[in-house]
Amino acid sequence: MTGTAALATELAFAALLADAAICDVRGFRIPNRVPVLLLILFVVAAALTLDPREFLLHLAAGVAVFAVAAVLFARGIWGGGDVKRIAALGPWTGCAGMPRFLVVMAPAGGVLAIVVLAARAIAPAVTMANAPWHLRMAHSGHLPYGVALAAGGLDWVLRTGLPV
Repeated sequence: MTGTAALATELAFAALLADAAICDVRGFRIPNRVPVLLLILFVVAAALTLDPREFLLHLAAGVAVFAVAAVLFARGIWGGGDVKRIAALGPWTGCAGMPRFLVVMAPAGGVLAIVVLAARAIAPAVTMANAPWHLRMAHSGHLPYGVALAAGGLDWVLRTGLPV
């Protein structure tokens, strides 16, 4: 893959992570386009850079992380958008990059939770339908974990360069 194609892939990857994080903060939803485009981008990049065995190992990482995330969803810990997105990120990191991704994602989620809890403690009571997004977030009872997923993904792509 040429330097220009690699840079374009990295920028598209980062833009998709940012899009999902912004959508999650604004409305607690990660659009389906994000995981779909992440997977399409992975397949295209992997076809140019990975041999078939490595490609299958990367896909297996996505399946494994999906299985764990599906359990978190079933227990009401994670939302469906978070499950779809981490499953789409798994093939990018592969098994080798997954520990670093998780080590960054988890503390980012913790910091996010502290910020949201602090906002809930100081935010005035509001009518949810007419409130600005930051007040809806403070009083919703939800955590936009897409922000933590984006932090892990952005750290990972900045550290590794071309994701595959």
